[in-house]
This record gives sequence, structure tokens and C-alpha cells, in this order.
Amino acid sequence: MFSVITVLTGCITNSNSSTANRCLEVSQFIISNIESGLDVYGGGSLRNAKAVKSNDFESVYFISTDIQGSGLEGDDDIATFATNKLNETGVIYAISGYAEQFSVWPYGPDISANITMYDDGARESQRCVNN
Repeated sequence: MFSVITVLTGCITNSNSSTANRCLEVSQFIISNIESGLDVYGGGSLRNAKAVKSNDFESVYFISTDIQGSGLEGDDDIATFATNKLNETGVIYAISGYAEQFSVWPYGPDISANITMYDDGARESQRCVNN
């Protein structure tokens, strides 16, 4: 009985730490690029941006971040974007509802690649933001 509990506890720990291990820092350069497309009343900014490389695509990184601006002062306005390059200029797509609502970036589900919140890495990147 004891060994079964130990094994189950190990599985739970590995599951949570596997998401944490996938969390990547986002450079100020990429944050500034995403911010340049924000459409927030009175201006907007991003805080605590984290990225996760998707296993569903060859070159897609999901970046989730807390949008700050008028009416978005809390820490739960998490927007998710996608890019093909994490360290230099690349394409940027809005993936989540918040990203679509508060930016001018093309909406990922509408492009031919159909990048969505259901793809590997999207929800994982959101979990990275508040960890």
C-alpha cells in the first residue's frame, strides 16, 4: 500500500514540474513587439510574460502574459499569443480571447495553420504566468 501512494505522489509531482520545466523567459524585445500591437484604452503594457515551445508545431512558441491597462489592472487578464521566433522578429498571432480582444494581431484560429488554445503549449504557457 505504501509503495502505491509513493508512486502516485511521484506522478503528480512530475506532472506539475513538467509544465514548470517548459516555461521559458521572454525577451524584452519580443515583449515590446507584442506591446506594439496592443489595443488597450489609454495604452497598455504586458507583465510576467512566459513562453512554452509547442510540441504540435515545428516552430511555434506560445507566449502568455498579463495585460495591464485601463480596466485591466488585476493579475488575471492573461492573454496568449503565438510566435515563430522567440529571440528575433517573427510573426505574432493572437490566440486567446483576451489577446484577440485587446490587440490588433491576426487571430490564430483564423489563419491557415489554425493555431488555437487547444494546441500543446498554449494552456501550459498560461500556467507559467502566475507560477
